[in-house]
Amino acid sequence: MKILVVMTAKATLHLLDGELHPSGFWAEEFVVPYQIFREHGYDVDVATVGGASPTVDRTSIDPEFLQWVRPQGSENRDAENAAEYVRVVDDAAQLKQPLRIEALTEASLADYDGLYISGGHGAIGDLPKSDELAQLLRWWLASEKPLATVCHGHTSMLALRDGEGHWPFEGYRMTAFSHSEELVTNMAGRLPLILEVELTRLGARYEKAELIWDSHVVVDRNLTTGQNPYSSRALAETFIKQLAA
Repeated sequence: MKILVVMTAKATLHLLDGELHPSGFWAEEFVVPYQIFREHGYDVDVATVGGASPTVDRTSIDPEFLQWVRPQGSENRDAENAAEYVRVVDDAAQLKQPLRIEALTEASLADYDGLYISGGHGAIGDLPKSDELAQLLRWWLASEKPLATVCHGHTSMLALRDGEGHWPFEGYRMTAFSHSEELVTNMAGRLPLILEVELTRLGARYEKAELIWDSHVVVDRNLTTGQNPYSSRALAETFIKQLAA
């Protein structure tokens, strides 16, 4: 049993004011699903654009920062979680030599039971711009196997079109990082795109948690989506159930 994890390889994000903002993948969105997948007996491969080793967003392993990306009143395990994220990121061999998305074929995808797209603001910089990733997703959708994505991993879906120019996820219920959450980041008003706006424009039936930063997961057909970093555990556990079904 195998799961392919697609991740951003961008270490910076080009903002609208010209700043190259330090970025990368969000640790919780990789570490928590990665551990859950392995606990359930799945082998995990990682793939990036160009096969570049992904860079962890430093704020996602800063215990002082993590309090701002979980719902108010939730349990404070920030120091413990940050230490665990660092340990797993350092130990995961898949992050040091990821597969090249460009080298994956429809035949090679047949080896995988599930496809999970991890997030982080860095994803805005490379995932929606990769023609090869778009083709990989077309092949995956044709296979009708389970697909999961969290937070900004959804940017990988933005450029996807079918043979008639339609967005394949039009009409799907889904969640993703919300506009409300973007507005409280230090990049508010400077991001190249707002994911909630883009998904809604393309025809998604967008929904989100009532409380900012709270966990929210949506399943529609073969697609499982998570709203934010705090959704990573529920997303992975739901995805495992989808794979078993």
